[in-house]
Parts: sequence; structure tokens; C-alpha cells
Amino acid sequence: MARYVIPYFEGVNESAGELAGNAAAARLARNVTTDYGRLASAAGASPYIEAPAPGGAQSLYVFCETDADGERTEYVVAGTDSAVCVFRDGQWKTLYTGTAGDWGFLSYKKEDDSILIFGNGVDPVQCWDGASETATALAGAPAKGKYFALHYERVWMCGDAENPDRLYYSRMLDPNDWTGDVVTPEMGGGFVDLPTFDGGVITNLYSVGGDLCILKSTTALLLYGTSPENYQVTRMSGELGTIAGRTAAVYGQTGYFVTAHGIGVQSGTTIVLLDDRKLPRLFDATFCEEENCAEGLSPHFGGCAAGICFRERLYFALPLGQETANSIVLEYDLARETYVLHDEIAVRGFARSGLMRERLLALGADGKVYALGTENTAGAQWTTPWIDFGTSEEKVLRAFALYGRLESPGRRPCVRVTVESERGKKVRYLEALGPREKLYKRRFRLGGRRFRVDISAVSGTRFCFTGGLELETE
Repeated sequence: MARYVIPYFEGVNESAGELAGNAAAARLARNVTTDYGRLASAAGASPYIEAPAPGGAQSLYVFCETDADGERTEYVVAGTDSAVCVFRDGQWKTLYTGTAGDWGFLSYKKEDDSILIFGNGVDPVQCWDGASETATALAGAPAKGKYFALHYERVWMCGDAENPDRLYYSRMLDPNDWTGDVVTPEMGGGFVDLPTFDGGVITNLYSVGGDLCILKSTTALLLYGTSPENYQVTRMSGELGTIAGRTAAVYGQTGYFVTAHGIGVQSGTTIVLLDDRKLPRLFDATFCEEENCAEGLSPHFGGCAAGICFRERLYFALPLGQETANSIVLEYDLARETYVLHDEIAVRGFARSGLMRERLLALGADGKVYALGTENTAGAQWTTPWIDFGTSEEKVLRAFALYGRLESPGRRPCVRVTVESERGKKVRYLEALGPREKLYKRRFRLGGRRFRVDISAVSGTRFCFTGGLELETE
């Protein structure tokens, strides 16, 4: 009798192929966490606002308004296919009705007042003060922008459908004045044209590390300098852009976004793909042998994908196969460099809320706003790669053992462990026996040259396996 031990659990990693280079690296990790090497059910989603946002809700934003007494009020804002709505007084109220969707938002503190600036690139840019019943046109706005950023005390704007390569900036400390200043040009507003002559259009912008990054569909640009007289624009090396500008997220001095071939990483004047190739099923169309593989990133991701950075993790809502709407959330742990997938709810947009931005919100496809990271749990799954124990000879697997705890409503089988070989499969069930940790060992007999183990839990089950996975062979 021999033992084979997988001492800890990791997220998805198929960079070494289907046969285990590292048996702890999963073929599939769905609605789980592998923090500290433990395999546990991921915290789920609970309704934060029960009332669905108006039909066609596409994006989510949280606007905070602080009055003269320092009292802080938080408003959840949703962008639909033709309007912007805010949830207050227990219901959704329309701030502005336009002719298109794909809204961009920016919060700006003007003296003692906070204002919300938003636009869609087609209709006039709007602003809302947090008190009025409806929004009003942003006075002085020179264009119909939909991407906004705050950079060196100026509001920056682009995405005007009539001038898609033009980047506008306001005067310092005044979002209502975008004119130049001949006397003190360093205080004035203006614009910068950013043509790339390859058909690329601006898809987003963000401030990072003292510079302004402008994403285009085929490349990216960096604007640096502190005033109009010394603004300079450079094309980033790497020749990498994105059609999914809404996935842009910043952590520290680095920007991240989703491309058709992986996660783009922008640092300084360089953009590269995240160098790990752990998700070939998602990002490499040649990896999946089946035609029209439903596990690959949809070619329509540019119109719906969304992203955010929260607590040293990146979250990207993405569509698969030929979908035109997001169906999964890809989570990437920046510290541990691991991936897991979530599919509890279909997410259209993310936002952070709370005084310290400690809460992650998501706009569901049903129009409801959910708080992520709650005690609710979804159905979970973690699957090993194929394991041949270092030899292609025939083997017999006799048992598996897991150490940890299970909790589930009622005493019923809540975790299913499936051991599979090319000859067949064996299924064993684990029952919740209280919050204390215990050894779960199940015996069976299964022959084969290589084996794969799948651990699945039903919705509502909380589990945490802390001692790895042990397999007995003869």
C-alpha cells in the first residue's frame, strides 16, 4: 500500500498541460478559495438592493456626498441602455434620460460640494449634486465624453463619438471651465489629439503613478507632465490595447485590463500580458480541441466585460463561448498569483462602497444590486489534473482522505467526491457532521493508468479542507 499526498490546494493552472506538473493546481476551481493552501467554499452574494434597477441596467457606480457638517451619504447609481438612475428613498429614480447607454462616471469634490459627472459620448455630459431631483448639463463641457478621470486637479474626458481621438482637460480646480489661459497657460484647459492611424479608438483612461493612461482598442498611450506647457504623450511599448476598456483596474502603480489573449499589465510606459498562461481554456483558442468551445472568452467581450480591484484581488466579469452578456467572474489574487472562477450570479458591473470602500457590490443580470462576500454560498467545484503517480503502468486506487469541516442545512450528503480513471469512476459522499474538523476517509477500488479527483459541494454548503488530499494506491 502506498500513499500519494497533495499537501495543499491552488487555483486554476493548466500551463503544464492536462497531466499533473503540479497536482495541487486545479483543472477547475469554481466558487472556492484556496487561501493559505486550504480548499474552502467561497463567500457568496446577497441582495443589497432588492428592487431591480430599471430595465437594461448595464453599469454600477457608488457616489458619496458629504454635507457641510461632515455627514456622509452614499448613493448607488445604475446606468441603463438610455438613462442614469439613483437609488434613494427606497426606490430607483431617474436622474437623466439620454439616447444611448455605456455610461461613464466620476466623483468630484468642488469646494464643500460633491458632484457626480457622467456621460455616454453621445448626449451632453451631465452632473448631479446629490440633492436635486434630476441631473443638469455640466456647464462649460466642450464635448460629449463618456470616459472620465481626475488627474492633477483637473477633470479629463474623452469618448466623444464625434471626436473619438481627442482628450479634453479642464482648468485646474474647475470642472465647469475647459478654456485655455493665455496669461497663465499652466492653469488653463484644452485638448490633446491622440490619433494612432490604425483604426484604434479610445476605450478608457485612468490615472496611475502620476501619469494618465489612455487605452485604445489596438494600443495604449501615456500622457505625462503636470501642466499644459509640459504635457507629453508617448506610445507604450508592447503594442497591446483592449476593446474592453471597462475592465481597467488600478492597483498601486500598475494598471490591469482584459484582452483577447489574457490580462494586460501596464507599468510605466510598458504593457505586457500577465506571464503565466494558466488559463489556456479561457484565453487561447487553440487549446480547446472542441469546436466552438464554450469555455473560451467570447469574441463579444468588448461590449459587456467589466473589472475592478478589491482587496488585492482583480475581479473581471466575462462572457464565454458566443455569449453577448457576462456569465462568469474571474478572480485573480495579486499576492498569490492564483485564479478561481465564480458563477453564482451573472455580473454586469462592479462598484465599491462603504466609508473605507470595504464592501464590493455587483449589478446582476436581473437588475438587482448584490453585496459580494457574504455568508451565502453557491455550488462549488475543484478538480485536479490527471495524476499518473509518476508512471504509466496500471495502478489500483483504494481510498481517499480529506481533513476539514463541513456545514450544511440538515444532515444530508453535501459534498460529492468523484474519482475517475480511463476505466470508469467512483463516487462517494460526505455528510456535514458539525463545525469541528474531522477526517473524511472513503474506500473504493478503481484501476487505471491515470486518475482525476473532483470535489463538488451543493449550494448552501460551507466547507474548509485544511490537510490537503491523500490517495491510497496498491
